[in-house]
Amino acid sequence: MERFLLTRLRLKQCGAIGILLFSLLFFSSLKLSAQDRLIKGTVVDDETGVPIPMVNVFIKGTTIGCTTDDMGFFEFFIPKRTDSLCFSSIGYRMQALTPQRIDKKATIKLMPDVISLNEIDVAPDDSQVRMIVKNMVKAREKNDPNRYDRQTFKKYTRRKFNINNADSTLMKMKMFQDHLNAFKKNEDGKHYLPVYMSEQVFENDFQRDPKRQKSTMVADKTVGLGFLGEMDVAGFSNGLDHGFGFYENIIRLFGENFISPTSSAGWSFYKYYLEDSVMRNGVKHYKILFVPRRKRDKVFRGRMIIENKNYSLVCVEAKLSTNSNMTFLKDLELKMKYKPVNDTASFYESSVLKAKFDYNLIELPTSSNSFEIDHEKYTNYYDVILDNPNEVTLSADNISFETIKTKSAALQDSSFWSNNRPPDMTLAVANNYAAIDSVNQLKGVKVFDNASRMFMNGYYDVGKVELGPYIDFISYNKVEGIRPFFGMRTSSEISDRWMLFGGAAYGTRTEKFSGSLGGGYKFEGPKRKIAMLRFDDAYTRIGENGKILYLKENKLSPNESNLVAALFTLRPFIALHRQQSVKLLYENEWRTGFSTKFRADWGRQFSPEYYPFIYKGNEISSFSYTDASLNFRWSWKEKVIDDEFMRLYAGTQHPIIHLVIGGGNVYYADRNDWYAKVSTVFNHHFPLGPTDFRYALEAGMYHGNLPYCMLEIPRANETLGYFIYDFNLMNNMEYVHDKYAHLFIDYHLKGYFTNRVPFFRALGFKEVLSAKLAVGSLDRDKYDSFDIPEELSTLSTQPYVEVGAGFANIFKLLRVEGVWRVSPESQVGAPKFGIRFRVHLEL
Repeated sequence: MERFLLTRLRLKQCGAIGILLFSLLFFSSLKLSAQDRLIKGTVVDDETGVPIPMVNVFIKGTTIGCTTDDMGFFEFFIPKRTDSLCFSSIGYRMQALTPQRIDKKATIKLMPDVISLNEIDVAPDDSQVRMIVKNMVKAREKNDPNRYDRQTFKKYTRRKFNINNADSTLMKMKMFQDHLNAFKKNEDGKHYLPVYMSEQVFENDFQRDPKRQKSTMVADKTVGLGFLGEMDVAGFSNGLDHGFGFYENIIRLFGENFISPTSSAGWSFYKYYLEDSVMRNGVKHYKILFVPRRKRDKVFRGRMIIENKNYSLVCVEAKLSTNSNMTFLKDLELKMKYKPVNDTASFYESSVLKAKFDYNLIELPTSSNSFEIDHEKYTNYYDVILDNPNEVTLSADNISFETIKTKSAALQDSSFWSNNRPPDMTLAVANNYAAIDSVNQLKGVKVFDNASRMFMNGYYDVGKVELGPYIDFISYNKVEGIRPFFGMRTSSEISDRWMLFGGAAYGTRTEKFSGSLGGGYKFEGPKRKIAMLRFDDAYTRIGENGKILYLKENKLSPNESNLVAALFTLRPFIALHRQQSVKLLYENEWRTGFSTKFRADWGRQFSPEYYPFIYKGNEISSFSYTDASLNFRWSWKEKVIDDEFMRLYAGTQHPIIHLVIGGGNVYYADRNDWYAKVSTVFNHHFPLGPTDFRYALEAGMYHGNLPYCMLEIPRANETLGYFIYDFNLMNNMEYVHDKYAHLFIDYHLKGYFTNRVPFFRALGFKEVLSAKLAVGSLDRDKYDSFDIPEELSTLSTQPYVEVGAGFANIFKLLRVEGVWRVSPESQVGAPKFGIRFRVHLEL
């Protein structure tokens, strides 16, 4: 059961890598249109000659263009018939030039906008703007729309994805020849392909004490490539999420931390200017310009309007100041409007998020046709009631939130959408739906979509069954040899309540078949309840106990699967033995954030080829066991997504705690030994300003006589891959304990220092630090079971310590880290230092 879930989680996490590689191959043939012209140059201050960063360079009358880098340099392709290019930056006069006046390496000089600067209403000591911003920050808590104890509102959300740069090979593909009407034009005349769009309407109710959140989806309309919707994790919890957190210190989007312009530490990251003020209905509104204080911080530039009655935000427009420390995110724009609800309160009115992702792993300077996906999300809030006296009722006791999809959600007619969709969107939405429907009918697009889904969930859908997991189709180890595998599971076309699954493998060295067979049932109701039963006959790592699943539940990220480790090993992996087992699992969610899993195992473990079971001088071919355990899981403010039998954990900034108690017995050679066990896992991941800090602690103990393979054998690594929750300079079968504690620390500084060093900044490297510690003991005087292999010792006198430092974002794909084994000296030849790698994708 545990291995099955781990396999599914691992495949989910590999999804983004597969999509990127597939996309890279699919679009690698896109070439520069003969109608484009490469333009590049440097923008400088006319008076000082100093390069000007973050100048907007765009084609007149459009939003197509780029921004200059820290050295004032710009480069992009323009259509041959472009009339003029505009150069615009805060504090400078905008200049428009015809392309003919721009040489191949032009120097553009901008004049300081003296008049504009004089109009800025700010004293030399900027006391007025400081006072306004200070009062706004001071009043953040009472003005934050999320502060109200009771909220009721409706929300309309539209999401769409487009593939840019479709003019060359994509439009020339045979499968698109009869469907060119599906392509749309940008303002610059270039084509794009709309591939996904969804509209949803939610009715939301929230109360703080007792905490209850209810989101009812009353309308849902989605067309397009399904994998794009599945990648959009936020869409699953769309009903309960709102706002961009402009009233918070940190705005967290796409897994990254951006400093909010309203942060209490805002003056350390931003410069503020008072641009204008105007009276509206007797209340003064201040227009505040905010710009980065330093280059390359994860901050925005833009404007916000603050009213002086309650010092609340009226609206904010913010654009990512630089994408130089981003890997795939090339542009990000946020707009947020607030509206008064009563004399002292305001709530969200609308929001817009626009993001552009460039998924090319290799940048080719001779081509502008990169594989780009534009993502846009628009949200409108209406029928807002604050401090609603009515209690929020949920469908079951002991749950804090639920999302309900009404049966009529997918059946709403055009009149409903006309009444709930902003009127100015109707025509554009209709055109997008028609284009996407046309694309969806193409056979090649269906294959592409299905293949992309396979990269995400591991299975290829062929109708009533799904084939996979693809990552297990072929593997190799020294014990089994080459190991082909064929597996499948039933799809939701048969049932979304029950599932049958199984597979078979063959070891060319052992000349034996192995495999699994099982099924599960998901009970209907608002709280998660599932039961599963499976049989396994497979080779597993000695000491494998499933506790890694408590640390790697799933992070919706490819970073937890180490492709490097699968390809490059330092020593042959021989710590394997055959195991047959029948496993029963029942999971019950008692309330939001608290669930239990009961697991019962009956099985047999066979003597390993390289570490045989020896008892009193005789080799034991196998032993049998029964084991039962109960896992208690606590989490706080965690977003979860139920996908058939699997639960996806979308993250929380609060600790996640597991407590496992259990026991059982083992029997061999006329012995029947009983044992008990207890373990706990404490996992916490949270932002520290613009950086990310992760730590995890696991500890436990066993009581009773157990074969050494059922005690704690720390997870080691004998590959060139880097593992977050394994000891990277420890050999397999190096230590064994019946009492243990492990600490893992992983700190991502996200370019906090490297962005200040020109060499590393140019390379885009982002620094990472790590540390791992293990302690443990085994009372050998009381140990009475199989002989412990000579290689295995304990850490009772000295802890194991390793530290690491390195860089992520190398070639946009790799994390490379130097790891030092601080203590103790290895008795089995494990290295003192090593360079380790892992595929690591960051935004």
